[in-house]
Amino acid sequence: MAALAFVGERYRLTQARLADLASIPIRWRRGSGSSAYYPRRAHGFDRPHILLRVPRGATARWHTYRRARARFGTPPGGIELDVRVLAGAVLVHELTHAVQHGAAGDGRRRFSEVETTENEIEFVRRHAPAAFAQLVPVLRQKRATAAARKVGRGAARADAPRGLAALRAIVLRTAGALAALVRTASAPAPQPTRRRRGRSPTPTGS
Repeated sequence: MAALAFVGERYRLTQARLADLASIPIRWRRGSGSSAYYPRRAHGFDRPHILLRVPRGATARWHTYRRARARFGTPPGGIELDVRVLAGAVLVHELTHAVQHGAAGDGRRRFSEVETTENEIEFVRRHAPAAFAQLVPVLRQKRATAAARKVGRGAARADAPRGLAALRAIVLRTAGALAALVRTASAPAPQPTRRRRGRSPTPTGS
């Protein structure tokens, strides 16, 4: 009920539209895995429904999507959260998807995991302030990378040699490259190695 009331307040839903949202069937499952909103008939339901997975135990790890426009997200290891608050946050996430698909009567709107993440975070802020305080800022990777490249280019230009010093540097680099080529040709072929790829934590709601 807390999740439904939160979404109703967030989108200023009328009682009729809130009733439409409340009528969406929810399949509750205990255990690990992602939750989801299904906008079409599936799993024995002839209309949209929600799969809500609630971890076993009194607490569980909360993971959000990392979206820069949402400004904050959970750290890589997640945040320990009371399982009842976690269930409410995940339900807010999926009810937001229902609103995006027009289940509240306003028509279909833009699908966005930013919107769901913002709502999820705000719900936790209200019901678990200590967990909210553990969120970390999410920065735009492209901007950070571009800024680093710009600084790098500026430093390279400042340190670049000129005139005879530049010619000498070119000769030394060429000689070094030829020496490295000779060493490579005479060295035994390296044995192939396998790299293990790490996986990012899966968000609690999808």
